[in-house]
Amino acid sequence: MADFDHIANRYDTDFTQTAIGKAQRQLVHHQLEKLQLDFNQVRVLEINCGTGQDALYFAKKGAQVLATDISYEMVSVTQKKTLEFPNVSSEVLDINQLSTFHSDEKYDVIFSNFGGLNCLTTLQLQTFLEVASTRLEKNGQLIMVIMPEFCGWETLYFLSKFNWKKAFRRKNKSGVLAKLDGKEVKTYYYSPLNVIKLASKFKMKWISPIGLFVPPSYLNKLFLNYPKTLRFFEKRDEKASNSFFLSALSDHYLISLNLR
Repeated sequence: MADFDHIANRYDTDFTQTAIGKAQRQLVHHQLEKLQLDFNQVRVLEINCGTGQDALYFAKKGAQVLATDISYEMVSVTQKKTLEFPNVSSEVLDINQLSTFHSDEKYDVIFSNFGGLNCLTTLQLQTFLEVASTRLEKNGQLIMVIMPEFCGWETLYFLSKFNWKKAFRRKNKSGVLAKLDGKEVKTYYYSPLNVIKLASKFKMKWISPIGLFVPPSYLNKLFLNYPKTLRFFEKRDEKASNSFFLSALSDHYLISLNLR
């Protein structure tokens, strides 16, 4: 059983369809629009596709999407969700096996959303970046949404509960055991500078905070009765989208890289 198999059937209820889940994904899509990519007939390889919500986004824009995830159950949900879109296919893929996955195929965009790459050690992330550089077309883009080493919301929230260990847990270079419905998944956090240093085959095109004002998803219950406040935070995030330096303080950040 892969790490996320056990939450696949509840993932949309527990995250995708929550108020914060929708707000954070909308921020990601807002940034994709700012990149001004013409997705019509573009070939997209999605890593860590989860339940296929972003695959739907790309498909509706006319892209040819290959959605992948290490979780068979997540891929099954994606297949059902995208059944009406012939331009979407879904397969199981361990990120660490990307070098041998359809090895003769190249893509215009490789995309990974919401911290899937945070499951990789530094060496694994570096290897992924090197392999990804060989799987992109000449003008291709690698677009990743990653959790940084510090999150303002998270630190303030846990400090308010006098939980010093969790307040600064992202700083742990050895990784953190994140609990997902009773199962622990090792998670590593990378600042934008960390990623840029590891991505030697790429040049940075764009970095933007995702969730600078919109809080982490585990705080969703706190905002169930305050939709206007959450919407206000989302608007503030949109206004802060050009503040590259604030990316290191947000829940996630979007980084877009081009081949050198």
